[in-house]
Amino acid sequence: MEERLPIKVYIITGFLGAGKTTLLNNLLQQYQDRRNIVIENEFGKVNIDASLVTQQTDTLYELTSGCICCSLDNDLLEVLGDILQLEQRPDQLFIETTGIADAGNIIGMFQMPQVKKHYALEKTICVADAENVRTRLEQTPETGRQLACADVVVINKTGSLTVPELVTLYQELEAINPLAFYTATENGQLSVADLHRAASIARPAAAGAPLTGGHKINSVLFESSRPFDLDRLLYVLDFHFNVYPDQLYRIKGYVALKGEQERFLLQSTGRYLHLTPAGSWGNDAPASVLVFIGRELKTATIERILQPALK
Repeated sequence: MEERLPIKVYIITGFLGAGKTTLLNNLLQQYQDRRNIVIENEFGKVNIDASLVTQQTDTLYELTSGCICCSLDNDLLEVLGDILQLEQRPDQLFIETTGIADAGNIIGMFQMPQVKKHYALEKTICVADAENVRTRLEQTPETGRQLACADVVVINKTGSLTVPELVTLYQELEAINPLAFYTATENGQLSVADLHRAASIARPAAAGAPLTGGHKINSVLFESSRPFDLDRLLYVLDFHFNVYPDQLYRIKGYVALKGEQERFLLQSTGRYLHLTPAGSWGNDAPASVLVFIGRELKTATIERILQPALK
């Protein structure tokens, strides 16, 4: 029996009113040659946004009983199971989260072995309202987490900004998440080509990028030519993720491990850490490069946390 390819998954996040549904519709129009399924998650018994995407997708699932990122209850898992039972299996699944969602836990769900067997998380897209994103960052931690988790950041509603203002905003957001691919648009446009150009491991302009505005969210770069002890590394990172969940949002990078010849990709999803083989170092000397994203992170603190795990 021919083995089925995993269903490709795209998660769309962004605060209330950022333009998530408009962007979703745009992507569905570009993917008309694929079988697409959409999961809409919104608070309340009536999901207004669902009516806006019904005509663009093969099947629409509405989850209105709460935020799927908060409960991770069986609602989303049940829907994922139902999709696998469809007579015509879809090629792609789009999940539009609530405006106040912390996407990290949803991303973590797609790392579960029983889910990963059937679904492949391709990209997490964050839509940022160019006019209001600074205010949202100051007011709500969810906005910072949405940006931190993103592979692609779409700066939307840029019409009222001058070119210098847009450049400044781009630089501020890139300081928060230097791992993402950034693009700007006036009305929720995102080309499929740009969607698949999400950056790999990027380097911030400087370790411990300066804080901007009043949101206090920043990134810190850690580099070391010394290998890590695997057990110690996972222990110190897991400990600090659970002790400081409101301060440490995301970790991603390549690490060199004692006794291993290949490099490993380390990344966090929600409060969970995942380590996967990432091939040889090639012509490069083994060296760990990790990017930390969170609130008021300090280079000295990150170095102090990781030093006991180095050999």
